[in-house]
Amino acid sequence: MNIQNSLGTRFTDLSSIGPIQGITIIVPDRSHVSLASVFRDFFISLDQFTNAETPRDFAVYSLDGCPSHDHSYWRNRTIVFWSDFHARWQLTSKQLHRAHQLLRLARQSVLVGGGVFALCRSEFAGRCAVAVHPNLRFVAEEEGFMCTESGAPFAIDGNICSATSIFAALRLFLKLLEAEIGGFSAATFGDYVGLEVSGEPFQGKQEHIIKRYSGGDRIIGDCVAVMLENLENTLSIVQIAQILNVSSRQLQRRFSTQLGVSPLTIYRSLRLERANQLVQQTSYSMHEIAAATGFGTRSSMVRSFKQQFGMSPSDARAKMF
Repeated sequence: MNIQNSLGTRFTDLSSIGPIQGITIIVPDRSHVSLASVFRDFFISLDQFTNAETPRDFAVYSLDGCPSHDHSYWRNRTIVFWSDFHARWQLTSKQLHRAHQLLRLARQSVLVGGGVFALCRSEFAGRCAVAVHPNLRFVAEEEGFMCTESGAPFAIDGNICSATSIFAALRLFLKLLEAEIGGFSAATFGDYVGLEVSGEPFQGKQEHIIKRYSGGDRIIGDCVAVMLENLENTLSIVQIAQILNVSSRQLQRRFSTQLGVSPLTIYRSLRLERANQLVQQTSYSMHEIAAATGFGTRSSMVRSFKQQFGMSPSDARAKMF
C-alpha cells in the first residue's frame, strides 16, 4: 500500500524491500562516472559504520557499456539510473530497450534526477509514482509519468524508487536502509554522515558508537561512554558499575536484556574497533596499538583482531594501500 507523509514523499511498506547488497550506477556517459563517487563513498561509510563483514559490491557503467550479465546477477542488485536534473536524459531506442530490461530484472531500481526518463515508453511509466525535480516536471508529465506532488524529494513505489537529485537520493537510501538495519540505526548513520536525519546536532564517531550500541538506553549509553574513555587503561565491569552507581548484576542484566550480550563483549568490541581505526589510519606499530587499546600483549591483540575482522592487523593495513 502506498502512503504519503507530511512532506508529500510517497513510499510503500518497507517490509517488502530487500537488503541493498550489490549496487550498479548507470550514467549517461563516462563524464558522469567521477560524480557517482558520492554513492560509493556513502556505501563505503555505511559498511565501515556497521562493521560489515563483506563490503557491498559497487559498479558504475554507461548504458552502452553495461555488461550482459545473466538474469540472476541483476536480480540481486540495486540499479541506480542517474543523470543531473538540469536537462532531460535523451535515451536512444536501443538504450531505452536496455534500460527497460534492467528495470524488469533488478531487485530494485532507483531513478535519480534525469534518470527518471529511463521509464519512457515502459510499462512502469504511468503505473509508478515518481519524484521529479521541478526542472523536469513538465516534460515528465508530457511523457505520461505519474509525478508525486511538488516538493516531494523522493518516492518509493514497489521496487521502483526515485529521487529528485543526487542529494535527495542519499535520503532515499537512508529510508530503504530502515528495512535492513532498523530505523534507529539508519537515522544514526544519517546523522553521522551529516544528513541530520534525526534533527540532532552533528556528532563525532564516538557519540555515534554510543548510540549504536546503546539503542537509546540511558544506562547502557552511560556505560559505553565510560568504556570509550577507558580503552587504554581498561576497567572491570564492577568498577564501571560503581562509577555509574548501579550494581554490576543490574548492569549485566541490562545489557543481556537490551542487546543480548554482556558488557564485557561490548567493551571488547569497542577496543577492537579502536584498534582497527589505528591500524588503518595511523602508522603506529602493533605493539603501540595493543597498548593503546588495553591488550596486554601484541599477540593477544592480533588474535582478538583476527577473530573480530577475519584478518590480521597487518593484512587490514595492507588493504588500505
